Amino acid sequence: MAFISNNGLENLKKYKYVSGGYSYLDNKINPFWIFISELYPMWLAPNLITFIGFITMIFACLFQVFADMTLTQQIPTWTFYFMAFAIFAYQTLDATDGKQARRTSSSSPLGQLFDHGCDSFIMQFFIIGAAQATQMDRDTLFYLQFFCQIGLWAINQKEYYTGVLHTHLANFGVTELELVAISVQLFSAIFGQSAWHNPILGFNLYQIVTSTILFSAIIADIFLFFSNIFKSQKPLRVFSEWIPLFLFWTLQFVWFSSPIYSQFAGPLLINFGIILSSIVCKTIVCSTTKDQTPLFHFEMLPFIIISLLTYFIKFSLENLKILFWIQFIFTIVLTLLFVKNVINQITTYLEISCFTIKKKQY
Repeated sequence: MAFISNNGLENLKKYKYVSGGYSYLDNKINPFWIFISELYPMWLAPNLITFIGFITMIFACLFQVFADMTLTQQIPTWTFYFMAFAIFAYQTLDATDGKQARRTSSSSPLGQLFDHGCDSFIMQFFIIGAAQATQMDRDTLFYLQFFCQIGLWAINQKEYYTGVLHTHLANFGVTELELVAISVQLFSAIFGQSAWHNPILGFNLYQIVTSTILFSAIIADIFLFFSNIFKSQKPLRVFSEWIPLFLFWTLQFVWFSSPIYSQFAGPLLINFGIILSSIVCKTIVCSTTKDQTPLFHFEMLPFIIISLLTYFIKFSLENLKILFWIQFIFTIVLTLLFVKNVINQITTYLEISCFTIKKKQY
């Protein structure tokens, strides 16, 4: 079933990206990004640049997660170096794909969707990577990813109603956050994961950092929630879009309190991230096509069913593992089908390719 309506496809040709502005470091690093973009061959498709960065980040995260799925143990030092490289590579490729699109005259709404869609999936990898680097306790990690999910959804919902995606606050934005993430990985690679828990001048660096991040995330979420509702011309509609998300976030606590979380914290959090990102991607698509955002998301269905079964029926640990992995696989399949559906619709309608550029364009 097609996700984008006929009117939505027509609106693709009218779409114009509106930047939410740039942070301090965006402007300072931009000459480097321009230099890198001019090294790309003219046949290299912008979406392929984005995808290479995305795949690099996935591998870096999987190396760390499968080194310790419980997210409690020491993991090999090289995984931190690789994660730092992956974040830098993703940042550079993500910042230069648009420049390549303009160089080759291949800019399209698909490029914008592809870029922002990958960004939404990457967030969870950043969080898990930082958690493993600092040996963050799993309770804190759960709440951190929980509040970051709310923020990610709220920011993209705001873009849907305002047409502008704000990715920075004052002079601190995504670029600064990525450089902080790189620094965290390198710090752990050089000094070890346990160094975060050593007192410095009488202060515990880990506690200061995690408390500050959690507090900031909660305040930002509260502000975005009420801002989205009360500043909208359709407050009831805006609130109704939060309802399925409230269900999703509530059911996460079923897994948080189960023995599965202690054994498979990494895969479980990735699972949460995939579901949330697929919902965010729908909002991004609807923001571009001016279609109405859906109030029900099929990607959530396996998660809802298995979560409710887990809550009401006391399964053995082995059966819980089986149910979790079945749900995980179904979620990935449904997400991939949605992505394939949207890409096929857009490329067919605009007569373009996703990962190649027609010669006449450059």
